[in-house]
Amino acid sequence: MTAPARERVTTRTTTLPGTREATDRVPLLALLAPLLLFTHGIVDWVDGLDSLDGLRGLGGLGGVAAARDQGALSVAAGVLLVLSVASFAWLTVGLGARLRHLPLAVPTALLAAFGAGATAAVWVGQVTGLIGHEAPAALSSGGGVLTAVALAMVLVALTVEGRLPVGSLALAAGSVGIMLLPWGLGPLASLVLLIALAPLTRPVEAD
Repeated sequence: MTAPARERVTTRTTTLPGTREATDRVPLLALLAPLLLFTHGIVDWVDGLDSLDGLRGLGGLGGVAAARDQGALSVAAGVLLVLSVASFAWLTVGLGARLRHLPLAVPTALLAAFGAGATAAVWVGQVTGLIGHEAPAALSSGGGVLTAVALAMVLVALTVEGRLPVGSLALAAGSVGIMLLPWGLGPLASLVLLIALAPLTRPVEAD
């Protein structure tokens, strides 16, 4: 009479749903974030063509009422930038959780989240007209820089702990250098960063 009850208890304790399975978003984000940044670079480049003689109006594409004088491509570029920075911030949080010895998970997560929030706030301010389009570069790109710094700190920490190849860190640094060049090579830098983060697209075994 007691044996079936005992078996029922054991099966119930070993099949608790959702207690063990924690989805690791790092492989997806390591692929998605650079691709979003690449797409932003392409859309922003195409949007900039309307400043050339004979191609005026291309960036407008009919315009968007909520964006006032901005065109659809300008709005799309802004949305892609916000999504990209948010993805990098999420990636930073996921990578910080992998650290075992260096206590950088919390500060880098906070810094990355603040940078993503600042990027979104500046974009909304520009779309609604609260912030002029001639805003200082420190204001318009400061949020993305903060998120990039947080991600860089985590990548360095992972390399120190032996969880990321040194070559990937070097490629990531090279992508930053390419992006800083004054030739609009953002899409190329995004592809280099995608290659640098390729080892992170593979699921990691539990310790």
